[in-house]
Amino acid sequence: MALVEFPYGREMVKVGLPDRNLIGVLEGNPPPSVGLEEAFDRAWQEPIGVEDPAEVIRPGEKVVFIVTDQTRPTPTQQVFPLLWERIRGHVHPEDATILVSTGTHRAPTEGELEQLLGELRHEFEVVIHDCDRNVVEVGRSRCGTPILINRRVMEADRVVTLGHIGMHYYAGYSGGRKNVLPGVAGRATIEGNHAQLTDPRCEGCVYEGNPISEEMSEAARLVGVDYIVDVVLDSQGQVSKVVVGDVEEAHAVGRTFWDSLFQVPLSERGDIVVVSAGGHPYDINLYQAYKGLYNAARAVKDGGMILWIAACPDGVGHSVFSDWMLRCCDGPDEVFGTLQREGFKLGGHKAVYLAKDLQRSEVYLFSEIEENLVHRFFLKPAGDLDEIITIAGERFGAEFRILAMPHGEATFPVVDGSGFS
Repeated sequence: MALVEFPYGREMVKVGLPDRNLIGVLEGNPPPSVGLEEAFDRAWQEPIGVEDPAEVIRPGEKVVFIVTDQTRPTPTQQVFPLLWERIRGHVHPEDATILVSTGTHRAPTEGELEQLLGELRHEFEVVIHDCDRNVVEVGRSRCGTPILINRRVMEADRVVTLGHIGMHYYAGYSGGRKNVLPGVAGRATIEGNHAQLTDPRCEGCVYEGNPISEEMSEAARLVGVDYIVDVVLDSQGQVSKVVVGDVEEAHAVGRTFWDSLFQVPLSERGDIVVVSAGGHPYDINLYQAYKGLYNAARAVKDGGMILWIAACPDGVGHSVFSDWMLRCCDGPDEVFGTLQREGFKLGGHKAVYLAKDLQRSEVYLFSEIEENLVHRFFLKPAGDLDEIITIAGERFGAEFRILAMPHGEATFPVVDGSGFS
């Protein structure tokens, strides 16, 4: 019996998986051994697509540093001081603003801000983006979406973003231009951008030719991002690589590195896939934890089972996501009718994706969400993890096949080298 550990909130849970049935524990490749300071220094000395990031900012210029919010794992309070140490001779603290890019997420609490920023919270002006206030139109994308951006960004002389690069299930990848759109964009811009997700090109690890991703890049060009500082994290949340430079060129290097770590070939799908959303902050709520389920759905057979391990201390996490699912009385397929009648709504898109997954597989959820609500989302509450493995054996027979994905948010199965089919 293999005892496999899965992140759950800020803890770990163990699941016993029979050796004879276990296809394998699907994980990314081991990252290079490198400390954050060494990785940052290397990236700073070898910027990509910019001459010298320190010289970009001139004394007296107003600078906005766009950082990710509490739903993202960017180690901002460790990375920002390394950046500041190298530019402090070019910019005064009173000329610098840290803008937290919430997109349409709720504002962070004071406690979350302390976790995000540490002492930076008190050393610089910190502004929380609000997608419904203080945004200005800076142009329109090629497809006509008005690009509304936080006024602070557009009034700044220089814009620098700090983020992390990983797979995003319809924007292709996180990081880079995504700190601008959706990070500091207006609600109408975000909704117009995300409305394109029904396009089949809007998939995880698809960057070029992905209309959502390309419009995000347009927004970043309109804003005039001076450079990005993005990290790639390993499955333990430690920095494996830092890229500094042009919003497109540096990001391309970062996502190629991510692919080399986390795109994992898979020759056989499982009857049951046991997947963790990755622990905190990836499983802060059901809305955020979905990324792990998206990847697990690539690895399960049609008609199979997924055991989804996600603490979700904040519950569902999005009112529209919840509304669209709770309006379904007879089954999750009703979501598609809601989409047809009402058109795209931010949050509703995740209900559509979840409904698609439920067409292919049965999903058990191990979480802090009350059982009645779990049922309303057409998921099955999992009280005993080992019991679900027993159920799978009874359903699929003694030779049933198991796949384990302890870090589902950062494990991208590529079936037969050709992606999901």
